[in-house]
Amino acid sequence: MSKKLTFIANDETKLNSYGFSVLTSGIDLEERFKENPVCLNNHQNDTKSVLGTWTNPQKDNGQLLLTPDFDTEDPEGKEVVRKVLAGKLKGCSMGIMFNPDDLVNMDGVLVLTKCVLFEVSIVAVPSNANAIRLYKSEDEEYTEQEIKSLCLNLKTAKPFKENKTMKLLTAHLQLADNATENEILLAVKGLEDKLTKAQNNYSTLKADYEALENKEKERLTAEFKAEADLAEKDGRINAEAKEHYLKLAPETGLALLKGLPKRKSIADELDKNKSTTKYEKLSWEELRKTNQLATLKADFPEMYAQKYEEKFGKKPE
Repeated sequence: MSKKLTFIANDETKLNSYGFSVLTSGIDLEERFKENPVCLNNHQNDTKSVLGTWTNPQKDNGQLLLTPDFDTEDPEGKEVVRKVLAGKLKGCSMGIMFNPDDLVNMDGVLVLTKCVLFEVSIVAVPSNANAIRLYKSEDEEYTEQEIKSLCLNLKTAKPFKENKTMKLLTAHLQLADNATENEILLAVKGLEDKLTKAQNNYSTLKADYEALENKEKERLTAEFKAEADLAEKDGRINAEAKEHYLKLAPETGLALLKGLPKRKSIADELDKNKSTTKYEKLSWEELRKTNQLATLKADFPEMYAQKYEEKFGKKPE
């Protein structure tokens, strides 16, 4: 077991030799580094250059802190390990993979917002161009010219200015004030996706509603026409009136037709007259004795009131 030391693998406040810093919170330790936290000698990817492993990774106050666990018995790296333990070598450097879209210009400062950590090496000069390793993919590095060209393009492009309007935008998107262009773009795209889904849902609901509305109109129209036919048949309206009613809106016309009283037929009137005649001939006492007062009151209240007044000399209450 080696002597406990703490190395600063990254400090986001410092620029490397290419002129950009690496955002510590954006360093992915899970994808590659967690399963194989190898400590190499000067980024040499071979078994002889393995000095040990890194333990206890911590992100603290913008820094990535690592503790080495050296293999002090390995003759290949024994001298390098001795120099580290003696305090002669104090630097380390990351090997990272990143997407060029994640390197952005923030207020004139180039910042790499996301990357995947491959390995961390012991080096003599931590941040020079030969020490840091920048990968396009697992097996392909960026050339020095590619990195310089990428940085130059970003530096000459219009920087992302943080102003009052932008702060309002980040607040509206529920992002931090120092959100990167890429984070804002992702948030906007997310809102666009939600808007598209909402519009699709609205279109579907609108179509369903219109279908139900048309179905209800058809039902109401059919009921209106049937009621108009019935009204003509039962004498509430004649054929001429029916034509005028059918020009009305179905809901209005239907309500008016149902409110019209039905005309009584001559037969009904004759039956009614026959019914009243038998009561007219009977006196109050005769109606009482034959238990017909309740029927008279229910069917012919006016005649009932007349006979009551004849009997008691006053109108019924």
